[in-house]
Amino acid sequence: MQRILCAILFLIFSAVSNFLNAQKVWTLQECVEYALKNNLQVKQGEISSSIAEANKQQSLFSFFPSINGSASYNYNTGRSVDAFTNTFTTRSNQSANFSISSGVTLFNGFQLQHQYRQSRSNLKASGYDLDKVRNDISLNVAAAYLQAVYAKEETKAAEDRLKLADEQLSKTKKLVENDLLAKGSLLEAEAQMATEDYTRITAHNAYQNAILTLTQLMNLESADEFEIEVPSIDLPRQEILSLTSEMIFKDAMNRQPEIKSAAWRTFAAKSGWKGSLGGRLPRLTLFGSISTLYSNQAQRIKGVPLFLGYQPTGSLTTGGDAVLSPSYIYEFEKTPFSDQFDNNLSKSFGFSLSIPVFNGRSTEMSVKRSKLNYENARINQQLVEDQLYKSIQQAHQDAVAALNKLEAAKKSADAQTEALMYMEKKYEAGLVTSLEYNTARNNLTRAQSNMLQSKYDLIFKIKVLDFYAGKPLSY
Repeated sequence: MQRILCAILFLIFSAVSNFLNAQKVWTLQECVEYALKNNLQVKQGEISSSIAEANKQQSLFSFFPSINGSASYNYNTGRSVDAFTNTFTTRSNQSANFSISSGVTLFNGFQLQHQYRQSRSNLKASGYDLDKVRNDISLNVAAAYLQAVYAKEETKAAEDRLKLADEQLSKTKKLVENDLLAKGSLLEAEAQMATEDYTRITAHNAYQNAILTLTQLMNLESADEFEIEVPSIDLPRQEILSLTSEMIFKDAMNRQPEIKSAAWRTFAAKSGWKGSLGGRLPRLTLFGSISTLYSNQAQRIKGVPLFLGYQPTGSLTTGGDAVLSPSYIYEFEKTPFSDQFDNNLSKSFGFSLSIPVFNGRSTEMSVKRSKLNYENARINQQLVEDQLYKSIQQAHQDAVAALNKLEAAKKSADAQTEALMYMEKKYEAGLVTSLEYNTARNNLTRAQSNMLQSKYDLIFKIKVLDFYAGKPLSY
């Protein structure tokens, strides 16, 4: 019974979820935000930025001293050297060693400083690379969204034309029945009806493909039940077309992330080159250590020694008398660990100076490679600037061409509208054939479609120019 109840609740939850998803209508802003959160290229950019941050942190901590601790335990059997008496022994013994060492680089040709500057510059460049990826995704999503909006309006227009074709078919039937038109006109009207239905299906397929492209850019799992909002989009203001490509480019140089990224990459490469030059200079290091040891064979005197008197040593004085020495009996016990830890404590510190003389020319080759990397970064920076200028040039030309195309499409649509109105009156009066009338309708359909496409094309081209000029991407 419990399993059945869980299954029913799961089905209800799934149905409610599907219903809610089906009801959602996506705006452009929502599509862009979803894409920026879920697009894999954006996630890769975020990971690269995190790696660059870790590299910067690592280069920063290179300035700090290194501290390392070590401990060892030894168990010896057979012949070995007693660490306390420094004599050979055959008894089994156990010992332990403990040490802490530290070192800090005082001078290495300013390599650490340049490495830190290089990692910091790479972090800056990585952040701008991520901004560039986000900008590209936003532009691509906006283009796909506009294409979907155009396809949706084209589908609606095709449906409207299909209704008109159906109405025209009804009118033609009446005219044929009243012998005002030949029967062939009816066949032509039916053929026009089929053509409009085909156009509607084609437009609907184009809309579905546009939705699929958009959802793939967003990295959405499924395009099913995906609906977009058709905003009221007016033609944007066209003042930006009065600016030259050079004027837009100068402004974009201070804004576009790819320009800033290339500049920081160049600075990072220059820091890497300067850092490699430090390999030719001496390296000065300060080091120190503290160590101690323990052995289970270490002994100490227990209590007060027992005095046995004076015993001859076997030596004689200058007067011929025997030399006497006090004699004691000692009792020994194992030295505790804590006492050994203090008694055997050893401290040391010093300086180390390393002067490079010859290392297989590895330093020279490193300097040469880093200098070439710097030259390559400078060239790449120039290429990025040139590419931006060419992109702005092309975008400006495309926007001007789109504006001219829209104006021509409007004139064509107006002319075809008047032609169809005139042809419709003649057709209803039986003065022209269905073929002539349908030809006029098809001409208007193409003109309206061209005008609609030109409108959205101009909107996007203007928005691209606005984007280069630093304006936010919105509709």
